[in-house]
Amino acid sequence: MAVTRNNQRGSVHQDLTKPLGLTRTAPKDTPSAVASVLHNRPTVPRATFTPSSYPGAGSLAMQAQKAGWQGVAARNPSVVPAAPDQLTIQSRTVSDLQYRRFAAYIEQQSGIVLGDNKHYLVNSRLSSLLLRFKVSSIDELINLAMDPARNSEISSAVIDAMTTNETLWFRDTYPYLALKNLILPDLARRGKVPVRIWSAACSSGQEPYSIAMVVQEQAGNMLHVDPGTTQIVGTDISPEMLERCRQGLYDNHALARGLSAERKARFFRPTPDPNLMRIDERVKRMVTFKQMNLLGSYSLLGRFDVIFCRNVLIYFNNETKAQILNKFALCLNPGGYLILGSSESMTGLCDKFEMVRCNPGLAYRLK
Repeated sequence: MAVTRNNQRGSVHQDLTKPLGLTRTAPKDTPSAVASVLHNRPTVPRATFTPSSYPGAGSLAMQAQKAGWQGVAARNPSVVPAAPDQLTIQSRTVSDLQYRRFAAYIEQQSGIVLGDNKHYLVNSRLSSLLLRFKVSSIDELINLAMDPARNSEISSAVIDAMTTNETLWFRDTYPYLALKNLILPDLARRGKVPVRIWSAACSSGQEPYSIAMVVQEQAGNMLHVDPGTTQIVGTDISPEMLERCRQGLYDNHALARGLSAERKARFFRPTPDPNLMRIDERVKRMVTFKQMNLLGSYSLLGRFDVIFCRNVLIYFNNETKAQILNKFALCLNPGGYLILGSSESMTGLCDKFEMVRCNPGLAYRLK
């Protein structure tokens, strides 16, 4: 059995099947007796064993490496490259023909208009689904998704990926100031009980929970509504997003986006996982979540005093925008409020609202 031995002066290879000998090297130009003695001492090299020196050590190392890779892959399915025995991705780029077919399909299903230059959006949002469903190209994935009768899970996941929008706590600030300073006091003066607020296209829940926090913060002030009689409904087209909303769990990255340290301490509770916090039950029980497509009927939701529908209309064509705005008007109680995104307007689309300047920002009140 061969063993590789290393010492500080270099490597010495020794065959352990032969008797261990002593290495004596006469130094050059070393006249002193001390140096002579030192150089004539037996050299006792230290051994460094390679995996091949241990039966089974190589296979153990390979198993450990594979287990580590699998752990990383499980946490990052869209990032970790495929192993040789896994799926080989042939294309992460949608073809022009398939893009046009898919754009028409998504508009029909969700109302979202992709336009002529959003290939990159389709590529980035659908690439992460290839390994999940063991599909080798985006074109093939789209073919499967457009047959929901046979591939309902794939179809649902693709629509989820295309309709899930970025969100954060107290986004843009001004809508929550309008809620605090204008809308809640107005509803309290009118004696509205219960107060009902709808957060449309709520994504992962930051908006409806932010609304609930504002109501909680104003509970002790005069001319404000009672959190106990406030009903907030969050809706979204994505079942996956709604399940995340209902869990009320948010990681450190999500909590760092728009949430002050004071609100984090007041409205969130730690969990056994140091990377996750749970929304406080006082806030959570104020909000219910329901799946709904804005292209469908709103009649089962009932009437509301306030509707938040922010940064959603920008994805629809003008005809669809007008339909949605008119359906919102039918859902609001007299004098109810509608809050849109900062870049959204209803000019030329709906005449059932009057503009209210909130300083900063705008709201729309039902005439």
